[in-house]
Amino acid sequence: MTLEEEFADYLNQPAFDQFIEAWITKYQSLGYLGGKIQLSHLNSQEIESLNGLLGLHISNGQLQITYHQFELILSKTRFEGVDFFKVIELLKKQKVYSKKEIKQHHEKKLNQFKDVLLSQFIETKCYEWLSDYLSTDKYVKRYFEDNSKQYFDILKSVCHALNHLPIYESRYELLAIFSQTITKDPHYFDEDLPRDLLLKGIAFLFHLGEVSKSSEDITRVYYEAGILRDDLSNYCYICHILPQGAISSWHGFYHAYEPWNMNLYNINQIQLGFYPQSIYIFENPSVFRTLSSFIKEQGLPIGLISSNGQINLATYMLMDKLVESGCYLFYAGDFDPEGLVIADKLKQKYQENLTLFCYDQDLFEQIKVHQLEISQNRLQMLQNIQDEELLIIADKIKESMSFGYQEGLIDEYKKSYMMRIYECNVVRQ
Repeated sequence: MTLEEEFADYLNQPAFDQFIEAWITKYQSLGYLGGKIQLSHLNSQEIESLNGLLGLHISNGQLQITYHQFELILSKTRFEGVDFFKVIELLKKQKVYSKKEIKQHHEKKLNQFKDVLLSQFIETKCYEWLSDYLSTDKYVKRYFEDNSKQYFDILKSVCHALNHLPIYESRYELLAIFSQTITKDPHYFDEDLPRDLLLKGIAFLFHLGEVSKSSEDITRVYYEAGILRDDLSNYCYICHILPQGAISSWHGFYHAYEPWNMNLYNINQIQLGFYPQSIYIFENPSVFRTLSSFIKEQGLPIGLISSNGQINLATYMLMDKLVESGCYLFYAGDFDPEGLVIADKLKQKYQENLTLFCYDQDLFEQIKVHQLEISQNRLQMLQNIQDEELLIIADKIKESMSFGYQEGLIDEYKKSYMMRIYECNVVRQ
């Protein structure tokens, strides 16, 4: 038996546990055995055993001793020259590492983890994102340390998904079906980390910027990759709009000027585009509904859309297809911060293909309703308006502390319709 084994055998009792653990903690902190340890609340058995080992007289339940003092004490015993670090490892039955060594070990393992992942996806579509993510994201280390195998599997699934996005084949697919194809689990990308990583990867590959937690933003990012979260509940209202090659039931709704809900599934079935015409988009469904009846009564050759407030994905997809088909868009909404922001976004997106309809300061004066208070957040929204026509309305809102709602402009919309139709007929003649 070696000297270290003898000493380990001697110390292998509960009374020395606190003493040994204190030196382990000191080694982990310093990277070597040195410095001073302090023990307190020693029980009678610990005091007796330590007094026997150290030749001291501990009476108050506390011990302070430097490693140098400990070595001097050992030099006067049969354990002189013993390698105390080896003794500690014999007692623990495992290697003991300093904090620095543990950190270096973890960093080595993490780098190996990254290298293996990157080697599996080199020269694939996801590689650039994966390399950027592993080198810059602050949570990589935490996820790795929490459960490296699970994290590895998640990243592999996300990379496989990024390499097989439906948009690469110019098609769209439901998220659940896409998830089933990639992972054999239709709900895999419903989980927080797989979903967030997939969204980050898509945003990176398609230069979409930061992805917020809002449902609208998540839907938008998925759409850019050809993934649809749900193609039935995302819809807009339409009236008197007809795609080329439409089925007979669609013709029936079109000729009857019947308003109906058009969802993402319907839109994705359109392959040949729409017949060109003027399309009027309204923020509020009540206005849309009233004007649907009016254009039916008058037999006007125009189409209507309403997205029921915020412009959702179905509305954007429909508008994109309409513009591609040669249709011209007109938009009308409320004269309030939210309404102006929507109008401004649409104008910036569609530029010369969209006209802001009835955004006139005189009309604002006719329908304005004074507000007792307008929050700073809502006023701040007006600072982001870019369109000059809308900036005039924004200034009027701030000056008068008033909003205007488009329900008060229905008669004006009707007159404008009839005037535009009359002008078109004069031009034709």
